[in-house]
Amino acid sequence: MSCKITLIGAGSVVFAKTLIGDILQFPELSDVQISLMDINPDRLKVADIMMKRIVEKLGVKATVESTLDQKKAVKGAKYVICTLQVGGYKPSTRRDFDIPNKYGLQQTIADTLGVGGVFRGLRTIPVINQIAQDIADHAHPDCLFLNYSNPMAMNCWAVAEGVGIPHVGLCHSVFGTARMLSSNIGLPYEDMSYLVAGINHMAFFLKFQYKGQDAYPLLYKVLEDPERDFEKVRYEMMRRTGYFATESSEHQSEYVPYFIHHGKEMIDKFDIPIDEYMRRCEAIMATWEKTESDLLGTGNSIDVAPQSQEYGSYIIHSRETNTLRTVYGNVPNTGLIDNLMLGCCVEVPCQVDGTGLNPLRIGNLPDQLAALCMTNVNVQRLTVSAALTKKREHIYHAVMMDPHTSATLPLDKIWAMCDELIEAHQADGYLGEFEPVIKNTGRGFKGIGDRIIARAQAVNARLDEAGSTFALNVTFENPSNEDITMSAELISSDPNLKLETSTLENIKVAVGETVSKTIEVTIIAPIETTVEVELITDQPNTLAVGASLMPRKLLKADSSGKAPIKIDLAGFEAVTGSVRRNGDMLDLEFRVLDSKVKPLPNTPHKGSCIELFFAKDASSPITQFFLVPGENEGAVLMTVGRHVLDTIPVQSERTQIDYTARFSLPAEIAKVSAAGSFLFDAIANLGALGDAHSGGRTCLGGQFNSSVSSAHYHEIRN
Repeated sequence: MSCKITLIGAGSVVFAKTLIGDILQFPELSDVQISLMDINPDRLKVADIMMKRIVEKLGVKATVESTLDQKKAVKGAKYVICTLQVGGYKPSTRRDFDIPNKYGLQQTIADTLGVGGVFRGLRTIPVINQIAQDIADHAHPDCLFLNYSNPMAMNCWAVAEGVGIPHVGLCHSVFGTARMLSSNIGLPYEDMSYLVAGINHMAFFLKFQYKGQDAYPLLYKVLEDPERDFEKVRYEMMRRTGYFATESSEHQSEYVPYFIHHGKEMIDKFDIPIDEYMRRCEAIMATWEKTESDLLGTGNSIDVAPQSQEYGSYIIHSRETNTLRTVYGNVPNTGLIDNLMLGCCVEVPCQVDGTGLNPLRIGNLPDQLAALCMTNVNVQRLTVSAALTKKREHIYHAVMMDPHTSATLPLDKIWAMCDELIEAHQADGYLGEFEPVIKNTGRGFKGIGDRIIARAQAVNARLDEAGSTFALNVTFENPSNEDITMSAELISSDPNLKLETSTLENIKVAVGETVSKTIEVTIIAPIETTVEVELITDQPNTLAVGASLMPRKLLKADSSGKAPIKIDLAGFEAVTGSVRRNGDMLDLEFRVLDSKVKPLPNTPHKGSCIELFFAKDASSPITQFFLVPGENEGAVLMTVGRHVLDTIPVQSERTQIDYTARFSLPAEIAKVSAAGSFLFDAIANLGALGDAHSGGRTCLGGQFNSSVSSAHYHEIRN
């Protein structure tokens, strides 16, 4: 029953020896063709010698070939097994630990989730998808891709979405944990049965049974055993969720936000081994020469261990011999787990026989388990998106969604850490280019950050006086990466608005510059409705913003002489009140729905206040005041120079959701005439709007723009 089995990443010789040794001990697979491939010729040579000695030791007919050419290794293969690690311990794994550590982010393993898992995924996905593509192009038509490389879920998800070949991700955590739990409760593994489902490294024992009986009561006795000094994180998570997870406590501690970032006391309490993966790697490298000698042996003296529990050989044997087995595999979620994202990579039981690998439908996970899984799935989804689309913003998004990272670092440090990791891995040659983002944001630069902005804005426009003129300022801002030359056209349908010119041609705007052009506008006859001046450009990728020219609004006094005032914030009523002439005085009253009053007398516009603007007419200077509530009660009127007008008492009342203020202002101080109309505007600054909304800054016209004064916008007329 000869077939070709390819091992990519054969330089991982310890694991390679286990996998190939398992395969060759099946009599039906003893004549297979083994193809070994690695990018490290020295490691590949060790693997080649080792495999040939295993064949000789077992006395089987299998053949072994080695190559540095991936396409050659894959050609005609019916099974391709992947055990690679892109970037190795140095430099890549060191980067994944050392750089986050600078920012205060501690990790244990960093190969599955978290910032380490994200960047390992970003390095690995392009490589593993090229393997998948080579399989699609050159392998046996019925080839199955068996992946052992981490981050498992991210890699498999990327293969499914990016290439779409038959594949399965294999991990020892399910059967390893099942054996551990059997040992914990002192019962033979052979008498236990279980059902596990979730995502790789965070699947859960939905059932753990002894001869058909629920064995969870025994696990809870282990949980409460005061002498227990092992798996502290996983047993604690079982205490809180009700189910035991499949991967070790050192892994589990960095998949959730409940442990590491709480500091040394928590780390010591739960025996969390910070930087554990680096310790393991260094130990392996320090003992490599002895390990290599032990692996190779001498000729027939090489040691071949009995078949392990690793699923790879059993899957191959079942497919080739039509022997029904159940294994646990990582596969696309095609409705297997209803309350996890469709298409994500899930770990579920799979029946395998001559028909292939057949995942079993689980249905719903318990809600709390699905919720925990989704905190990891979100990170996986965004990492896969970043790798497949090359959108840099999704790198930040993936890391900011990571439970442990988000519990430890603020957003600015997450961004800086990611930038440093990207730069370091790219300099090492293990990370490709990504599309740029708007600096320090999570939005791609293309289409937003590089978009030309053309804007028309009126300066001191008067629409109610025939013959009056004002300036229409048109700016062209170029944030793109190249100089531009563009033209623009201004269009107005109102015949009473005369533009000095309607076309602006050959406007040259260099990278990073803003160019302004001014057009004089003349009012032919008074205009009483809003006039739109449309701005059209010939430059693609341009946001063209025309000007809305609004006539001055009339605030007419009612029968009592009061001109009503109403200011909205985000569509909700924020301020009500009135202005009334009373001889040579102006009577003003306000009710401000500010439930979080924050008075800042030295910078009143940054705290709770009402800014008041008065002018005699359009050609007169503006007089401004601040109505500032007190810290606990009362209110005062202040000038622009932050001087309190003690001669103008303010009557004020305060409740938990608003404050009111009433005062009389001499027309002379407001610098308006003692009779007739005058111009008025108001800006409201609220800490919080009433009992349900955030605060903010808004004006009487309802369209506050901090760069354009809205004073002189309303006319008070008796």
